[in-house]
Amino acid sequence: MNNTVRRAKLMTETAVAAALSAMLVLLKLVFPLLVVVTMWCSAVPIAIISSFYGMRWGLFCCAAEIALVNMLGGPQIGLTTAFYAAALGLAMGYGFLKNLSYWKTFALVFIAYVTEMSYKIIFSIYVLGIADALSASVERLEKILTWIWTPFANFFHADPNALSKSGLMVTILIFLLDACVYAYLNLEIGITVRKRLKDAARF
Repeated sequence: MNNTVRRAKLMTETAVAAALSAMLVLLKLVFPLLVVVTMWCSAVPIAIISSFYGMRWGLFCCAAEIALVNMLGGPQIGLTTAFYAAALGLAMGYGFLKNLSYWKTFALVFIAYVTEMSYKIIFSIYVLGIADALSASVERLEKILTWIWTPFANFFHADPNALSKSGLMVTILIFLLDACVYAYLNLEIGITVRKRLKDAARF
């Protein structure tokens, strides 16, 4: 395979992966409950490109995915959730590319998730200016945390206020557990898809 054909093949596969990742991100706009599919699978196409062809092509895939989501879904999703797929995809792809152990790759994806979600919250509030839109979500989150924390607080004789020091510690713990769950799900799906693609390439 000469360089021109190989480059065309890489560009085509990268474009397909970017489009697939963008489609998975945009599912949350079609039906909000499909956000779980976005959170589980949108990073996988980017990880596959990064692991098969290197981080440079992974970065091209990320740029295309972010551009597509911005054009089709607008900046509120294109500059937040699209970066989720990019960050986790690059972290997972790097782990695959370097043949890192399962737990080292898991740690990379976990760190990428925590970093991206922190960026998403700060960017949404201070750059996109949607603090009012987020306030309702924050209130709902506080109610959920209060519902979860109050029985434990009564049992351990702690402050039942969800925004107390102990309540905030529980919030952080829930966030970290959430990061572990999504890192695990993304990694398991990524490993399965990568293995099947490698098996298919042998035939």
